[in-house]
Amino acid sequence: MIEYTQKVGVLIRCLLCFTLVLPVDVRGQTRPVSTSASDVASLEGNVVDADTRQPIPGATVTARTESGNVSGEQIVPADGAFHFSLDPKQTYVLVTKASGYQPTEERLAFTSSYTNRLYGKLIRLKRADASTPASQPTASRQENAPRPTAPTQPAGIPPATNASAVAVRNTPPPLVAKTGETTQLRAIQFVQSKPDLLPEAQPALDQLLAFMQTNPSVEIELSGHTDNQGDFDKNMALSKERVDVVKKFLVKNGIKARRISTKGYGPTRPIASNSSEETRRLNRRVEMTVLKQ
Repeated sequence: MIEYTQKVGVLIRCLLCFTLVLPVDVRGQTRPVSTSASDVASLEGNVVDADTRQPIPGATVTARTESGNVSGEQIVPADGAFHFSLDPKQTYVLVTKASGYQPTEERLAFTSSYTNRLYGKLIRLKRADASTPASQPTASRQENAPRPTAPTQPAGIPPATNASAVAVRNTPPPLVAKTGETTQLRAIQFVQSKPDLLPEAQPALDQLLAFMQTNPSVEIELSGHTDNQGDFDKNMALSKERVDVVKKFLVKNGIKARRISTKGYGPTRPIASNSSEETRRLNRRVEMTVLKQ
């Protein structure tokens, strides 16, 4: 009888140990460490001469957080292109330097922590001796001299450009975006307080057009954003007018209107403070979201 009681006691203790240990094991298995694609976003752009728009090979681009931590540093190749993988939840300072040029610092922020990509970032460096223009072959100077002026068509829509003109403007690399991704089209810039495109926006427009042409089934949403300066209702209307101008450019060049929807958010979705001009210009932007691939 004593032996039986001892065996029962051992069995009970074993069951208690199993009961205490098992939940820990189970809980440990139900909490895997996961990573999300939204934890990393790409920043792509080019470093060019502010006057000639030609690439500056050998320029150094450094991306650091506002706290001073360096997230990446690159020496750009012959085409002036750079690419960083950054945390979209952070705000960065881009520091660009090149021999013979004035260094620049610029704040940069992604639209939100869900932004996947920011492309077409153009960093323009001025020569240290502004009175000495960059030396180029005569043919190149002739091509650059008659750079297209501001659009004369209604609603600020610029004319389509030929291949040689795009090459001179240093067109950014081909646009790639997946369904659900939001991409900042920061290079698409407008005249202040107007829905008229600046000539410098043309390369990014051509890039967007090429993306729509090479992906005939893609449907996108273009969203316009402003800072908080001025009348709220006017800013809402202006943001919608600006993306409508981009849509008209695409439609004019053969893209079906049904593939493009537009929305104006005005100042309601800022990505930076509106306390200074430096940060307000980050809020003035056009974004593209791929709705259907």
